[in-house]
Amino acid sequence: MKFLGLRLDEHDSSITYTDGTKVKYYELERDNQIKHAGYDNFNQWIPVVRKWVDLNEIDVIGMVIDCFRHPWLKANERKLYEFIDIPYFKRIGITCPVVRIDHHYAHSLSHWPLGIESDIEFVLDGYGNEQNTTSVFNNDRKIIEYDVNSAPSLGFLMGHSGRKLGMDGNFNDYAGKVMAFKGYGNHTKDTLERIKSNYNEDFTTLNRVWDIDYLERENDAGREQEVFDHVRFAHSFSEDAFVKFFCDNTKPDDVIAYSGGVAQNTIINTRIKQHRPNLFIPPHCNDGGLTLGIVEFLRQYYGEEPFDTSGYPYWQQDEAPEDRPSASTTKEVAQLLASGKIIGWYQGHGECGPRALGNRSILMNPALENGKETLNDRVKHREWYRPFGASILEEKVSDYFDWNQPSPYMLYVMDVLDKKSFPAITHVDGTCRPQTVTSEQEDYYNLISEFENLTGVPMVLNTSLNNGGKAICGNILDAMELLYKSEMDALVVGNTIYEK
Repeated sequence: MKFLGLRLDEHDSSITYTDGTKVKYYELERDNQIKHAGYDNFNQWIPVVRKWVDLNEIDVIGMVIDCFRHPWLKANERKLYEFIDIPYFKRIGITCPVVRIDHHYAHSLSHWPLGIESDIEFVLDGYGNEQNTTSVFNNDRKIIEYDVNSAPSLGFLMGHSGRKLGMDGNFNDYAGKVMAFKGYGNHTKDTLERIKSNYNEDFTTLNRVWDIDYLERENDAGREQEVFDHVRFAHSFSEDAFVKFFCDNTKPDDVIAYSGGVAQNTIINTRIKQHRPNLFIPPHCNDGGLTLGIVEFLRQYYGEEPFDTSGYPYWQQDEAPEDRPSASTTKEVAQLLASGKIIGWYQGHGECGPRALGNRSILMNPALENGKETLNDRVKHREWYRPFGASILEEKVSDYFDWNQPSPYMLYVMDVLDKKSFPAITHVDGTCRPQTVTSEQEDYYNLISEFENLTGVPMVLNTSLNNGGKAICGNILDAMELLYKSEMDALVVGNTIYEK
């Protein structure tokens, strides 16, 4: 059967199309270069899909939509799924069944490319249908549910904190920026525990702890350190509350799938994983991954074969180079990195999700003094307080970080063992958010290995191939434009090195 999954509306729209076991995945933002872009009507997706299949060949369409935006559409948001009638579709020749799938339910099903059998699925995000902020599923049944009134969204609390602090850019990025503030807080562990003892360790009371009005007042008064200190306290409390919530509702050996926008909080993820080691988070845990959950629902509903996961997560239907880097090209790029150059690396297809995982990356030597500041000033133009991640050969991760397991999707933080030697990737609190790279990612693995041969260091600084506030490059022309509009030293596309 041929399934089509659509995430429409405000932000992070994506399309997933399956033909039997074959999967095509597309994110709008990579194409139009507008970060978190969304389809704001019911037809903008059609030109993309027509490149793959005639609309009359599609057997079923599944959709995740914001029902409140479409009052003309008869929908019952209490249902996890329902077949709906869209007269407009019939008018333009789309006659197949259409299923509306609950936002959180689609999230809960989206982990299938990881190849795990979960015991329980947690979904935490801004909010889904009926303004739900939190859902827990077991055997396709929702067993826990909170909405904005019963438990505030941590993502929204941190996002609104960022707005009150006057942050620039897209609201959906504010929570990640506020997370970086935690490292600049001065509270000691004892002080934090004393302050936290004044509050109930309750997952549902985070709005009292964050006290956004206090943050705004301190910021307006120019008391920057007080802002950092309060974020450190509020985030630390939130970590404890999340750990308690997960542990109260799981057993130590449960296989837990976790998704939703809040699952991008790497600090909290790390704390949970320390208590629940079988925690799995897909790189597409944000709303961009909803369509992967949609097609999995359709597959299960119609009893079709499991989808082919080969090549995951490099599934973006974007422009790929015609060739791959040769051994000599790889050595030359490693030499450029070792000499302190900033390199764009554009290989294969792009990654699912918001993280650059070695196919759409900007790379740098992680040992460079003032490397973070140089990269920010010359290329990324991000806020000074935000850290950069790294990519490291998986078998060497324990030699450089307090970590002894895979972390392929940059979703956990860990202490840097030799903080002074790697200033470009070490946050103010001594941590980093690395990606572990295996030989399956052959070209990237070979590049890092060549860099190690030259420097003795089996890792590189890795950040997304974009300018601050823009989407990751989805075609070669966008990558070339970034090369010439920034002070990046070179761009590697397939086997070609473009230097200025």
